[in-house]
Amino acid sequence: MKLTALLFVVALILLPAQSRSQEWGHWELRLVGYHQDGRPHYARVYCRGEGRCFRPRRPVVTRHDATRVYGYERREYGDEASGCRELRRAVGDQHLTVDGAKKAANEAWAGTVRFHLGEKFMDLANARNIVYTCSRSSIKEGGVTTLGQTLTRCEVEAQPCHPPREHEAADK
Repeated sequence: MKLTALLFVVALILLPAQSRSQEWGHWELRLVGYHQDGRPHYARVYCRGEGRCFRPRRPVVTRHDATRVYGYERREYGDEASGCRELRRAVGDQHLTVDGAKKAANEAWAGTVRFHLGEKFMDLANARNIVYTCSRSSIKEGGVTTLGQTLTRCEVEAQPCHPPREHEAADK
């Protein structure tokens, strides 16, 4: 009695599944192509009741390991077309002469520009709007050193620009 009841329950469970598989489709192992060496390639395909079969695609999983960027701020440069950047200012070491103080200011400016923008922009010959501000820097009485001379310090302010590009001759 128990055996027949168990078989009846199993038949009830399997019967709708069989009729549904015939109505909606079923899985088959079919020949879908050949490998490069000529071996046949079989794959599991899903066939519907009307005879159309297809291979289900695997879901595409995208990995986001990098930092996502949700927005950005566009930087505006004064003369972006001509390759110039924003003004940079640097103060040099003190010297006995104004020319020496200007040279020290030029070296300080080149070092600052090289650090922030790179070596292409550090040549003061390519810069625009160069302004020097020089003044006495001695702090002793009357601005006189022990030798009787005053020391000068200069500040240079300039807009660094990219050097002009040279085109090679085509007839080389």
